[in-house]
Amino acid sequence: MVDNLAADKYSVPVESIFQIHESPCKIVLAITGGGAEILGELLRHGSGSATVLDAVVPYSMEAMDRFLGRKPEKYCSEKTARLMAMVAYQRALDLSKGEESAAHDVVGIGATCKLKAANERKGRKHVVHVAIQAACKTGVITLELAADRTREKEEKIAAFLIFNVLARHSGVPEVDLPGRIGTGDERKEEITEKYESVSEPVGNLLKQKICSQKGPDKTPDMARIDLNEGKSSAEPDKVRLVFPGSFDPCHRNHVFMAKLASEKHGEPVHFEISLTNVDKPPIDFISLNQRLDSLRKYRDEAFVGGVCLTNAPLFLQKADLFPNSTFIIGADTFNRLFDAKYYGGKVDISAILRHFREKNIRFMVFQRKSVEMSVNPEVLKFCEIVPMDEYEDDGISSTEIRRKQEENKGN
Repeated sequence: MVDNLAADKYSVPVESIFQIHESPCKIVLAITGGGAEILGELLRHGSGSATVLDAVVPYSMEAMDRFLGRKPEKYCSEKTARLMAMVAYQRALDLSKGEESAAHDVVGIGATCKLKAANERKGRKHVVHVAIQAACKTGVITLELAADRTREKEEKIAAFLIFNVLARHSGVPEVDLPGRIGTGDERKEEITEKYESVSEPVGNLLKQKICSQKGPDKTPDMARIDLNEGKSSAEPDKVRLVFPGSFDPCHRNHVFMAKLASEKHGEPVHFEISLTNVDKPPIDFISLNQRLDSLRKYRDEAFVGGVCLTNAPLFLQKADLFPNSTFIIGADTFNRLFDAKYYGGKVDISAILRHFREKNIRFMVFQRKSVEMSVNPEVLKFCEIVPMDEYEDDGISSTEIRRKQEENKGN
């Protein structure tokens, strides 16, 4: 039986909806697990097209995998909400092409919920994660629902959370959620929030067409981050030693490689992170700041030159940004680098080699445990292979570090 819910308490005020529609904000919504009622709230009063560009509800695991372009570590998590918001943001940018100030006004919102279900196991947590991705901002709010409510009431709360995230970005007063959550056990429920902002040059990297093996129609771009001052600029200094990677997080093997490379070449190392990827969503700004934090630990070290953020996921594009440079790479990256499959079969090995020659690019390759290298004599002309006995490789990976971090959070 459906709850007898008071309209004034469990519905978004109509005047607030119209305030949203009067703002310049354009959105793409991606919602799963709960909270889909917000779509009805935004559309049922008319003028919904002033705000909503598109909406998707990838409810099954297969639908979510296809929407994200990958299988998430967890389907209901803060990280997955941010991934959903990023994919929605990219969709919003694509749908608003050609409109003035579109890059500043469009946002993506992702929401993933775990709400009350029939015959659920005892102790199952009910939680709502809502994320927003804008031109220069990533945000996410989380609410763990501790009180015993009906599914209908939890759905309403999820819809309110989504509305409030949109309202805050649009400059519209938020709904008084604490007044709707209730008293008693509900008082233990706290909303946690995370927001990270970046400078316009960094935000611009996501607005531009994503570079891919299909042939980008724009030149890759870059923003320079000074780890000591936290400033960024669109025009980087000349760099000669580049360490590309995701650094999610930067760990001891990365540090060993960077130190040895710096000592051998007599140059500081510039860490390069591409915000865009070929086969998965771009990096959001909360994740970016976490990665930068892992690099900031070494900012006073002599081998550290700074961080370059780019929208160039492929080495052919990185070569355009860093001519006359040496790239520091591992054996697994080396095996992909000169494989035409890595570039979608669009270029052959001779074209790859020719491009690196033209840009005067070299590679310093560090072997890894359990990784067998496939060495082509032509390729060796561009490479310096560092034997494992010259540095310490304990076989650890960023994936393993992240897994352990998640386990520690749960303990």
